[in-house]
Amino acid sequence: MSESDLILAVDIGTGATKAVLFDSQLQQIALLRKHYPILVPSKGWGEQEPETIFQAVLAAIRDSLANVPAGYQIRAIVFSSQLYSVLAVGLDGQPLTNSIPWSDTRCAEIVQQIRQHPDAGLIHQHTGCPIASIYPLAKIRWIKENLRLPQEVRFITIKEYILYRLTGRFVVDWAMASATGLFNIHLKQWDELALSLLGITAANLSPSVSPRAILDHWNEDVRKSAGIPYGMPLVIGGGDGQLASLGVGAATSNALAVNVGTSAAARAVIGQPQVDPQGRLWTYIADDDLFVIGGMVSSGGIVFEWFLNNFFSGQETLGDGNIDQELYTYVDRLASDIPPGAEGLLFIPYLSGAQAPDWSPLTRGSFTGLDLRHQRGHFTRAVLEGITRSVYRISETIESLQDRHFEEVYVTGGLTASKVWLQIAADMFNAVIAVPETAEGSARGAAMLAMISLGMRSGLEDFQGLFVPRQRILPDETASRVYQEQHRRFLHILAQIRGSIG
Repeated sequence: MSESDLILAVDIGTGATKAVLFDSQLQQIALLRKHYPILVPSKGWGEQEPETIFQAVLAAIRDSLANVPAGYQIRAIVFSSQLYSVLAVGLDGQPLTNSIPWSDTRCAEIVQQIRQHPDAGLIHQHTGCPIASIYPLAKIRWIKENLRLPQEVRFITIKEYILYRLTGRFVVDWAMASATGLFNIHLKQWDELALSLLGITAANLSPSVSPRAILDHWNEDVRKSAGIPYGMPLVIGGGDGQLASLGVGAATSNALAVNVGTSAAARAVIGQPQVDPQGRLWTYIADDDLFVIGGMVSSGGIVFEWFLNNFFSGQETLGDGNIDQELYTYVDRLASDIPPGAEGLLFIPYLSGAQAPDWSPLTRGSFTGLDLRHQRGHFTRAVLEGITRSVYRISETIESLQDRHFEEVYVTGGLTASKVWLQIAADMFNAVIAVPETAEGSARGAAMLAMISLGMRSGLEDFQGLFVPRQRILPDETASRVYQEQHRRFLHILAQIRGSIG
């Protein structure tokens, strides 16, 4: 391994593809983004054009290769990708549908039908995936029931489509497959019970391989178009969520990885495929012998954006609709003047349904405990606390299932810019909050797998000395006790809301 060696990690996200160059010490050398939209043809739907995403990936690779710093050489290209997407293609690889991402909820009724199936619990135990609308399991059934398809069809993720366009080969890594609801995480093969529920076979899906698998054949036209050197290894990599846990340094038994982007998720790395018998959490494959257990919620940054757009006048926003950074600073200051617990004002953050650990799509949010003393600072703090609590509930569920306490929580996402939120998280989790030196945890985790695949590192343990958080926040015991008491009230009110759903 040479100091001049670089890995190009391509992270295919929901809103953009990021291409990140890492050196042999996992230091980020360069980053570029290529954005693309989510189409909303109907209420609750979400779609993306596969060709648009492919062209973004191709441009990201081309521009990265064209701007490699002098004295460096790229040893491999590796991929991370958004989870849960699905599209139908013909045997020739031509798309028959757009890609349907995680946010699409058109299959909600089908989810309810599948949950009533006598084998629903067994499918969860096999696949590690609760029966929910985010998974291709339900989306494929919707596609089959509502669209006209040829008899010979293949259902793939957007990552598989990109790899097919790059190499001419259909292949899916175990990590991506394990987040479909169709893959047996214990046997590392497509689950016959789940497939029979959809009336499909393994022939309708891609062959599965290790995230460390290397492809050495490129589509020649694509290779030349992107300026990819002949013989460049392509390491398949994995899913963005699993790779983020590795990339931020949260692969130890006492660490939790939390990301608060548009949505939010909490994940813990485990060595065996433990599946929650109550169906509250998911379990995915992360690497050959590693798994992650956790959950996601839609009550992340999208809820905070909703709050800023609706509780402030609008004059604090920029003309392009983006929230002005000065507004973030202003509301952070407002929240900092309010004590933990927002003086009794409690926010239920499930504005678009609850995912983990409840999986209750009809649950909705609320403010409770409101009185005349409460001002915008109280609302701001209550919203930040509510968002944090929705993620804490996932952590609490993991801890109760595995009888352990997380001493460190590695956090990424937009809210890490808020000093108030970081302290709220430390106090609510009653743990040290560590902010990684790079926000590109998924790409970094992919680069780690590539280095292992190429023999540049012997295993994940070789990276442990390279994770140095840029910031650490300690919990305040008094505030932690306030949040524990408030948490009981939160759960009581949430139960009342769920009980009133008719």
